[in-house]
Amino acid sequence: MDFEKLFLAIEKIVVDSREDCSSALFVPIRGEKVDGHHFIPMAISHGAKEIFTEEDFSDLGKQYPDVHFHRVENTLAALQDFGAYCRRRYRGKLIGVTGSVGKTTTREMIATALSSEKTVFQTKGNANSQIGVPITLFHMAKEEREISVIEMGVSIPGEMEKLARMASVDMAVFTNIGTAHLENMQTKENTCFEKMHILMGENRTVGLYLPKKDPILSVLDEKKIYEMGFLGGKREDREGSVKGSSEKEERIHLKLSFYEKANIPLSVPGEHMQENAGIALLLSKELGVSEEAAKKALFTFTGLPGRGEKIQTKKGITILDDSYNASPDSMKASLHVLSAEKGGRKIAVLGDMNELGRDELLLHREIGEELRKLSIDVLFTLGEKSKEIWKGLGEKKIPGEACTSLSALTEAVKDEVRAGDTVLFKASHSLSLSTVINKLLEEE
Repeated sequence: MDFEKLFLAIEKIVVDSREDCSSALFVPIRGEKVDGHHFIPMAISHGAKEIFTEEDFSDLGKQYPDVHFHRVENTLAALQDFGAYCRRRYRGKLIGVTGSVGKTTTREMIATALSSEKTVFQTKGNANSQIGVPITLFHMAKEEREISVIEMGVSIPGEMEKLARMASVDMAVFTNIGTAHLENMQTKENTCFEKMHILMGENRTVGLYLPKKDPILSVLDEKKIYEMGFLGGKREDREGSVKGSSEKEERIHLKLSFYEKANIPLSVPGEHMQENAGIALLLSKELGVSEEAAKKALFTFTGLPGRGEKIQTKKGITILDDSYNASPDSMKASLHVLSAEKGGRKIAVLGDMNELGRDELLLHREIGEELRKLSIDVLFTLGEKSKEIWKGLGEKKIPGEACTSLSALTEAVKDEVRAGDTVLFKASHSLSLSTVINKLLEEE
């Protein structure tokens, strides 16, 4: 396949046939329940002119003579190969951000600081997956900015190496190693090992930036990373041939740095936000952005929807919207932010945290144990697992309710909150706590 010709022929990549496919490459993905190949005619009706397909397209080719069909063995693998091609076209610096939680906010703050004096591309939305990353690399190559900051997320073993071989980052940033995705990773150490595959791109020189306070990442050094198998020895490329002929030729030159919180004025509260600012300032310095410009830019950062954004309702209620997702580490951090708020009552609205594996009930109970130390006035929970939070409180009594439905939670919160209150919303995305937030925002 002529990737160069394909790159020049399209303006975007689409995997959902319901979207506008004009000037797009349509990639039908085979899922567990739905096969995207069934929707090729719909994509064509929406303007698709370039299409990957695993199936014989003879009949479709006759029916749609203006459409270019590209027969591939696997559409997802072909998309990823195209993403790797797009990465090789790109001449700027590429920063990859990974970690258990906080990737999107960290990425945004890094991009904010760097944008003060450089042209910067960053991942759109939350496109950090096996499908999202190659699409991101395509747009990165199209926009040709000086620096790019992309997210790289994984949930099962084996995924990061695929992303790394596509992205070949110049700089790799870890936010933390937490309890997210323990259902598949089993242990934090396994999570660390999986994410360290971010080093396995084509670059022979990689900057690795680790948080100094993380108990697992902070004890790493070059020797330990080498012993994990990431810095030396022969490695195979995509076609299976061995690059180089000696360990010296194959060894990655690693620039290992540790970052700490910044302790600068920010518009968003929380120690984790200061840590994000810390890595943003460190990368800004290394990439030629003045400290003054970077700090000024960071002060304008007010958070992202669903990820710590502070919102004022018409009735004078302050909402801390951290409803997009949750893990034990991020929930504890958000509760500390709420506890430190000044003024009126502090109300926590918490829901189930998913993908935590066999210790999920214990990890929910630990949230209650953490609440014992904090100044929280009212607590609402949603979901069966979140009932364990109440058990973790022990003898500490906090007014509130364990709700069994989203509608019941919505009514309970609406009845409770009043002007001057600060309300935190935090749960896994499937709990849909944003629905409750929207109801509060609608009230006059």
